[in-house]
Amino acid sequence: MKLLNIIAFPATVILGLLLMLSGFVPSISPSINSWLPLLGLAFPVLFLLVLISFFYWLLQRKWRSLFALSCLLLNLGPMSLYVQWNDTKVQENDLQIKKESLDKEINVGTQTLKVVSYNAQLFGLYQDESSVEIVNTEYMPAMDSFLQVMKAQNADVVCLQEVYAKAGGLKSLARFLKSEGNFEYSQTYTLSERRPYGMIVLSKHKIKRWQPISFGPNTGNMAMWVDIEIADDAAVRKKSRIRIYNLHLQSFRFAKKDYAVMQKQTEQQAIDIEGSKGIITRLRLGYQHRAEQVDLVKESMIACDFPKIVCGDFNDIPVSYTYRQLCAGMKDAFGEAGRGIETTYKGSMPSFRIDYILFDNPMRAISYNSISEVPSDHKLIVAYLQIGELFTGN
Repeated sequence: MKLLNIIAFPATVILGLLLMLSGFVPSISPSINSWLPLLGLAFPVLFLLVLISFFYWLLQRKWRSLFALSCLLLNLGPMSLYVQWNDTKVQENDLQIKKESLDKEINVGTQTLKVVSYNAQLFGLYQDESSVEIVNTEYMPAMDSFLQVMKAQNADVVCLQEVYAKAGGLKSLARFLKSEGNFEYSQTYTLSERRPYGMIVLSKHKIKRWQPISFGPNTGNMAMWVDIEIADDAAVRKKSRIRIYNLHLQSFRFAKKDYAVMQKQTEQQAIDIEGSKGIITRLRLGYQHRAEQVDLVKESMIACDFPKIVCGDFNDIPVSYTYRQLCAGMKDAFGEAGRGIETTYKGSMPSFRIDYILFDNPMRAISYNSISEVPSDHKLIVAYLQIGELFTGN
């Protein structure tokens, strides 16, 4: 045991220091250092290893357990972005009590907004599934499954990324989805009129205006915002405006050979050093480009003087510069109303939470959930927000 402890303590110190360093990753822009974000990817694993070290020393009643405990306590905040224990029943009951008091009180803050965000992965264009014919006999095998989920959710706002619609274009597809989902309004954004690829926002509330956020000509990733106008449900009719951002930030652009390398290493076969170097290079470039895009989105958010909701595929984990910048001054629907360990990516890479719904004060989250039974490498995420307080100051 003594020999094992001699080895274990330096290992504990190294793991603790790496955990502390990974916790600082969100504070440093990848444009300054593109290596540090790689350490951020390891944050949950490092936290788990330090937790094991803590119990190892605690069982021996060694003071060294205090070092591991200190590292864990200092990183509880970042870890809460991965795991939550919210009691969603309490939140829903609280909303019901407020609704029951509507007859006695006007503008008590009970109005809600249900928001869905989904990376459609081109609606299964390159998947080997049976096709369904929609919108001018378009071939999109995943559409039927998505429509079932969308109708079941009955959301007020749906933000879609990585949408593909060759026949008739994105506007034709938006009209179809609007009709199928009983939405009143829609807005599309494509990088080129000749390119049937982009993003869509569907809304049951009036879209007053919209604008794209250009990331430049050298990327297929994109961002947009729409301003929706919502009328109060109370007897005194008031209106409030919310800006909704739909984001699809820089992806890592992995090639087929990169996924083959990851699959090989997942199956614990021989490590492909050259292949791993290629993956690391793509990761670093992705972080750098994403940092530039985040700065553009943040500039738009700062200039907006009314409440905001930020949805989409950030292509980055919670312990990252991307998340820290976009979540500054905002709330995370999963953090406020989620429960358990959340992952939103279902593809070949290790699973992470990279899709988010963020929102401004005075809104608050009543519930959050993710749906994996959708035909994409991303889960569909849903947030149910209480927005009634937006009307009390009007």
